[in-house]
Amino acid sequence: MFPVPSLLAAMTIAGAFWVGVLAARRLRDWGDTSHALEGGEGPLALMAAGGAPSDHDSIKKVRARVAERLQASLESGGAMAAASSYSPRSVEDLDIDNLRVGDVVLIEASDSRVEGDFLIEGLLRLREGGATTVVAVIADGERKRWLIGGRESEDWYAVEPILGHGLAGEPPRNIQPRADNPRVFALSRRGQASAAAVGSHGRPAGSRVGTYVFRAGAREVLWLERWGNEVLMGDGPIIARHAVSFLPGS
Repeated sequence: MFPVPSLLAAMTIAGAFWVGVLAARRLRDWGDTSHALEGGEGPLALMAAGGAPSDHDSIKKVRARVAERLQASLESGGAMAAASSYSPRSVEDLDIDNLRVGDVVLIEASDSRVEGDFLIEGLLRLREGGATTVVAVIADGERKRWLIGGRESEDWYAVEPILGHGLAGEPPRNIQPRADNPRVFALSRRGQASAAAVGSHGRPAGSRVGTYVFRAGAREVLWLERWGNEVLMGDGPIIARHAVSFLPGS
């Protein structure tokens, strides 16, 4: 047997060892939290019994902020102002992402459905992830079209709105949009985007929209927007972006 003084000494040494281990762990945890805070990360916390904000609520808040920034971006560009108050802009400065209501769109394509000079009546800006898509609502007299594209895309859509289609809610994977045309479009891509709009765009009020792209053949597209239960759609050709040019409104 160990003498009592030796046993007490051993117990004291063991206790000091474990106190040191616990202290080291505390320091390590404190250091990890400090690094997380310095890097912009918040420490994990248990949800309060009363109900802290859910992930769904956080996502809704982020989407609302994105929509607010999109709306501010459109309005700061002067899209709602009178054309006479616009600052001078050169043709070289214009692209699809900095257009204004009242600007002119020139489409030089071999397809007579979309070729011509159009006036921009409304603008819709869609933000999905890191990509921005612009829907320009354009008119040439009674001819109405939507020009859809982005700065990073080489192919744009020029579609004619389809009225009285009777579709509502989530669309099917295959659509025959026109009763007088047997062409069927198959779903190619769908997504969710934050939205902001100005001018006479013809969209319902809302900051979130579902977008769908349907294809038929190599160069025919059906563009569909779902605003809640309301559906807007248009069909037409896919055109090269170099077939489109812009003139500033006078």
